[in-house]
Amino acid sequence: MQLPTILESPGRAPAHAGAASVRSPALELLAQLAGEYTLPHILRRVAGGQRAVWGGGSWEAPLLYAAGVLPVGINELWREQSREAEAVGENEFQIPAEYCSMIKAVLGRLRLIKDQPIKRIIHFGGACEPISIALELTRGDGYELFCIEGVTAFKQDERQLAVMTQLLVAELERLALWLTGAAVDEDRLRHEIERKNRISKKLRRVLELRVAHPHHLPSLATLQLLAGAAHYFGQPDRYEQAIDRIALELEALTPSATPSRAIPIVFAGGGAAGFDVFRAIESSGGVVLGFVTFNSLDRTYREDVPPLESIARYLLDSQIAGELGELGGAPALPRRHRIEEAIRRTGARGIVASGVTGCPYNSIVQQVEREHFKKLGIPMIALETTVHREPPTEEQLIKLETFVEMLS
Repeated sequence: MQLPTILESPGRAPAHAGAASVRSPALELLAQLAGEYTLPHILRRVAGGQRAVWGGGSWEAPLLYAAGVLPVGINELWREQSREAEAVGENEFQIPAEYCSMIKAVLGRLRLIKDQPIKRIIHFGGACEPISIALELTRGDGYELFCIEGVTAFKQDERQLAVMTQLLVAELERLALWLTGAAVDEDRLRHEIERKNRISKKLRRVLELRVAHPHHLPSLATLQLLAGAAHYFGQPDRYEQAIDRIALELEALTPSATPSRAIPIVFAGGGAAGFDVFRAIESSGGVVLGFVTFNSLDRTYREDVPPLESIARYLLDSQIAGELGELGGAPALPRRHRIEEAIRRTGARGIVASGVTGCPYNSIVQQVEREHFKKLGIPMIALETTVHREPPTEEQLIKLETFVEMLS
């Protein structure tokens, strides 16, 4: 699953106590990029000759860009017609009503738009098993499906890692042939890996600067930046330009003489929680300073090994560290350590964990974290939401407001 990619009020900081609404050309550029990374815009690019596939917007993205193929985020499948798509998932594919809304919406929407020109899908067999099974059903609607063989590394065993690296390199070679009919262009792939590492470094800098000025770069814009870290909204150069401009704006801000009274919070999980969750946090006097999402900015791709091996090792090392979540086949346990690090870095007083209702992975992760952070005395609340673009329930909003108030 990927994070939301729309700002409701582009280019402006949110209205809240003690902060003015400030025009930001950098955030306007970011919002423009996000607005152009939607299915209608992408289909126009495809009509103009751009090759595109569903998926591929995670750890494998450098290979797709090196092949000249645009990865299209799976979240675009529930941006529109999500209720109608979910009904198709339940009625035509017989998926139970109480099951994951994301899987039902993905499967249903692919059927609803089966006549559109993007007919190829990539997924990683070591990721979410239910979606892997569900995507097999798309073959009946004329889609071509490429499954990267699932490999998992949960401990640092160099002999085992060497074998799995070779297997994954072979899979990536097979993927390149499937995408283009030709072998990997290693020089171009090296360029993409260098770009990804450079962008990650710049994003780390932006997040460091944001701690002192969180209201200039609001939570939703920060989520956009993190979402674009893999797929660049289909426009790598402009995305990097937006990061550079945001960094310049943050560096130019004068440190406040009055310390912020906002309660620092770490947000963990996906962005399906919706915009109103972050509004509720901020209107209650909280501010999200740490994000533990499906991307990892701390890890870089190795540049001292062949590029396909670099991608393979990036995935395997991320799995061992519990990064990339279900997208990379990470175990449920290690995410709590990343949350702890975010708390240490930001001074957060509490955790808001979010996930999709009916997701088995999310249910396990949240239960592990509830027990772990309760023992540490760190307050945490868990939210479950659907993928539909609907506001949180009144009960959820009251729960959030009460939680922030309790932390003050």
